Amino acid sequence: MPPRMLVLDLDGTLLTADRKVAEADVRAARALLDAGVVVTIATGRLFGGTRWVAEALGIEGPVAVMNGCEVLDVRTGAPLFGAYVEPPVPAAFRDVLSEHALSSFLFESGGIHYGAPSAHLSPYLGIWSDTLLHHDDVHATAPWAHSREVVAVSACGPVERVSAARTALAPLLGELHVAVQFQTFHGDGFLELRRDEDKGTAIERLAAHHGLEVGDVVAVGDWINDVPMLRRAGRSFAVAHAHPEAVAAAGEQLRASREGGVVAELAARVWGL
Repeated sequence: MPPRMLVLDLDGTLLTADRKVAEADVRAARALLDAGVVVTIATGRLFGGTRWVAEALGIEGPVAVMNGCEVLDVRTGAPLFGAYVEPPVPAAFRDVLSEHALSSFLFESGGIHYGAPSAHLSPYLGIWSDTLLHHDDVHATAPWAHSREVVAVSACGPVERVSAARTALAPLLGELHVAVQFQTFHGDGFLELRRDEDKGTAIERLAAHHGLEVGDVVAVGDWINDVPMLRRAGRSFAVAHAHPEAVAAAGEQLRASREGGVVAELAARVWGL
């Protein structure tokens, strides 16, 4: 029996180099939906940066955002699952990030808080969410102490300072952990403090919502944060330009790359459409 669900990563996978959805992929996604295949998304973006893609593809059910920390209904925006950082976010986190001179960000369900020194990163942050909240001093005035919808605390900067901050944060984490630490496309280090969720747990929840098992899932991605779902899915693909760790985790590799055509190729190879 053919797989019954397709889970798509967005940046570097579905979206083209200019962050659009290729028309061939829109047609292929809608053909899969018409054939009874569930098409959905698991992304590192927040919902505000994801919803328009889901709507373009014709997705009406839940999608997973912020690397599995939230699962929300596309039509209503209502959370079906949320793994939030319990308030207050410890002041010690802010102190460590400040002492290591890192650009710090508070990711809420509805938007991203950032400080004046990070204003040059706003075009990049705008990919993740359509709501950016500027502060002269993000450590002092963002809602660290009282927000109940914080999905992550993130920071970026030179790799050596990010590594030192991670070491300093280790004894302070409690139930949280450093979920990601890698070099961005621009060469900076990046870390993300959040609950113990990832795209692997995300596809389990997405499948269960539709009465399916992860063995029914086809997953496709390109980057390190995709590895948990590529390992867990019944069948998994890495795009042509994928990071070596994603290629190693996936069972197969696509010809499609940043020019689009990922869904079209999968629809042909897996479902014969």
